[in-house]
Amino acid sequence: MAMERNGASERPSIADHSVGHKTVDLDGLVGDGPFSYCRGKLLSSPSQTGLVVPCGNLGDRDVFDGIIARYAQKFPGSDRRAIVSMWTLYYFSMLTIAPSVHMFVNRIALPMEIDRLSLVCNEQTGEPEAFVMSGRPEVTSDPAGELHRMMLGHAEPVIAAIAANAGVAPKLLWNNVAAYLSWILKEIAHRHEAGLVQGGLALLDEAQWPGGGRNPMFGMIRMARQQCGLEFARRKVCCLRYNLPGVGGCGEACPLPDGRH
Repeated sequence: MAMERNGASERPSIADHSVGHKTVDLDGLVGDGPFSYCRGKLLSSPSQTGLVVPCGNLGDRDVFDGIIARYAQKFPGSDRRAIVSMWTLYYFSMLTIAPSVHMFVNRIALPMEIDRLSLVCNEQTGEPEAFVMSGRPEVTSDPAGELHRMMLGHAEPVIAAIAANAGVAPKLLWNNVAAYLSWILKEIAHRHEAGLVQGGLALLDEAQWPGGGRNPMFGMIRMARQQCGLEFARRKVCCLRYNLPGVGGCGEACPLPDGRH
């Protein structure tokens, strides 16, 4: 297999693979390397187990409430807003982490629009486990553009739907997206080189989306400094997970003192 040199690291390219929908081995591209946790998150066909729901159907209140009802069984009597937020942390980690690795490291454009994906949930708990893609991967020379399209074509409509159905503030949900996106882009920069994700980080750091329009992730992740001088990332809006029994807080990343325990 040909290898593409990138700084001190070598990485496989989609150019080494057929781009046919069923022949690109996304899990094979990440292999057992530093991004092996991306395996099994983006599927070309439904898995043998799990509840499969078209992502566009999450805008249907009955569908969404049914999934959240399963997940809420883990936290009886808890604040529903915190339950919904916690569920979206799983959802948005899948939406941002593996796709970003494939976009920026492997130069792959993925069919991530909300109407081209289905969600696989755990049948018992309703916990998000994977996405099933209805389209095929393609080569891209503009990973930041692909990321922006994913934000507009998936994150934006699903956040609007969840906020409407669950009474959770859109800014909280956007902060959930921004937290994972910021983390994975910095991981990619650390494992490869900073220039690789510069365009992606701009989607977090600039007040306007490319082409105009307010960037809802702008200012959601702020750098702070501990007394010892160590810098760390802190959210602007609390995800409320500290309200759930058995779930640890976010430590210094939480903007609220109660959420740091």
